[in-house]
Amino acid sequence: MLSYRKLAMRVLGRPLHTGGIDSPRPASQRAAAFILTAVMLTTLAAPAFAGTWSIENGDITVKAGETGNDVTQNNVTTKNDTDTIITNSDKDTASSHTVTIETNDKNDKVEVTLDNVNIKADSGSALTSKGDVTLTLKGDNSLTGGNGGSGISSSGSLTISGGENNSLTAQGGSGSGIFSSGGVTISGGTVNATGGSSSGGSDSGDGIHSGSLTISGGTVTATGGSGADGSGGSGIRTFSSGGVTISGGTVNATGGTGGTGENSNGGSGIYIYSSSGSLTVSGGTVTANGGSGGGNGGDGISSTNTTISGGSTVTANGGNGGSLVGGDGIRSGGGLTVSDGTVTAKGGNGDSKDGYGGDGIRSGGVVTISGNTVNAAGGYGGKVGGYGICSFDRVAISGGTVEAAGGNGSTGGGSGIYSSVIDLSGSLELTAKAGSPNGKALSQNGSELVLDTIKDKLGPGAKVTATDADGKVIDQVSTPRPVEPEESSSSSDGGSSAPSAPASPLPGLTVTDKDGQRISYTSTQSGNTLTVCVGRLTASFRISLAALRQLRAEGIETIAFQTVLCSTTLSVDELLAMGGEDAEAVLTHRFTDSSLTVG
Repeated sequence: MLSYRKLAMRVLGRPLHTGGIDSPRPASQRAAAFILTAVMLTTLAAPAFAGTWSIENGDITVKAGETGNDVTQNNVTTKNDTDTIITNSDKDTASSHTVTIETNDKNDKVEVTLDNVNIKADSGSALTSKGDVTLTLKGDNSLTGGNGGSGISSSGSLTISGGENNSLTAQGGSGSGIFSSGGVTISGGTVNATGGSSSGGSDSGDGIHSGSLTISGGTVTATGGSGADGSGGSGIRTFSSGGVTISGGTVNATGGTGGTGENSNGGSGIYIYSSSGSLTVSGGTVTANGGSGGGNGGDGISSTNTTISGGSTVTANGGNGGSLVGGDGIRSGGGLTVSDGTVTAKGGNGDSKDGYGGDGIRSGGVVTISGNTVNAAGGYGGKVGGYGICSFDRVAISGGTVEAAGGNGSTGGGSGIYSSVIDLSGSLELTAKAGSPNGKALSQNGSELVLDTIKDKLGPGAKVTATDADGKVIDQVSTPRPVEPEESSSSSDGGSSAPSAPASPLPGLTVTDKDGQRISYTSTQSGNTLTVCVGRLTASFRISLAALRQLRAEGIETIAFQTVLCSTTLSVDELLAMGGEDAEAVLTHRFTDSSLTVG
């Protein structure tokens, strides 16, 4: 096609008629000029467009276009919409019109902003998406599905983001609050997802039901619907190998209440329905509560493998069961690993006379605890109480503070820890309590573990205590902590003086003792690693991120901090990614334990 400029020059360079200047052109020439003008106009690039679309005016369909989105409303399509915003003229009045977002192929991406949208569908889902779709929240948004529908139904990858004051409420009709056959990612905003309730013996909708779920920020509240005659929905349920990954934010997941019948179960708070799915919590705060049921109570967390680290806080409570079993606080079919963080897990009660209490932690694989704080308690059983920690493989505890209490029952009490192998080592602090009437504190192969047999494996400051149901100590073993050495230096007059910083300290870097007083240290550099050493059992390494940036500019990539019993190596780049210019990184060693805070 000729460009506009070349076409115009050709028109100007050739007469269009042979008559006088005032002579009218023949009709054929006027038609040719009209066609020529149309051709000239169609060669111009279509302008970019950014539109705000009111849902009250009709259903909206957004598709991936060549340079933006193609938006259709009332059979009129607008192309090249580079900033698609959907809103309500009156956000307090729900519209029955719906939104459909589609991509053309797997490489397309569609981004849409929801600005105070309020939809309540008559039937089906309020918003349906296909492909790779990102929803950006602005203001307060509400999406309610109709009969058989979800608040959001996605058949691809769905990402939800927003600021602290932006929110989305997704309510299922009889479906889930948010349903996706692919993955769901939530990086910010406040997201409330509630599954629809059911009647007539069918199961209820889940708060979030997806192939996989990733949460890195924001506040997410997911609640399963209740089942009048059937089972309650899960707060969060995933069904593929992707599982659930939580690295930040606040997550509250609650299973719905089941009916009163023996086959009506409470929903789980977080339920990963896959033989290869896992739950990974590396940051943030997670609370998961199972719902109660006439049969079984729902688990707080149910997964194949569960890993908790990064200073996160996880609270998991099993729901109460009726005629069968209370839900477990954390149920892991494979293994459970806690390396850092605060974990509280409590089994639900089995309320009937034949009911069993749920376990605080129940695993088909190895339970490994190496740091921070774990509190696990079995629930009450109308017949037998639940276990505090139960593993059908092995329980290995090498650090942290752990409390494990068996639940009470009318005919049998649960054990504090129950496993074929209980491996206790390192500088742990463990208290295990037997449930009434006949539970064991530490049940290894059906017998009470004799603590003298594991004394040689314990590290400095370790303490293991076994108690009966009344808290009376039945066995205990401990190892003393080494005496903290006092550091002194000679003054010029031969006396002693308080510890001081080294003569040539590194700018922005200090080391303090257990009382917070600055003490001397030695530093050496080998290649790209800076090593800081101090002859103490307890000490803190402190450095501003501004000083870290200077060290990084000088080629330092890693920093090693060494005390008498502990050595930790940190990546400078990872530390810098954690905070702002004025933040400080503090690494504390206490005997064999270490902890890091930034900011």
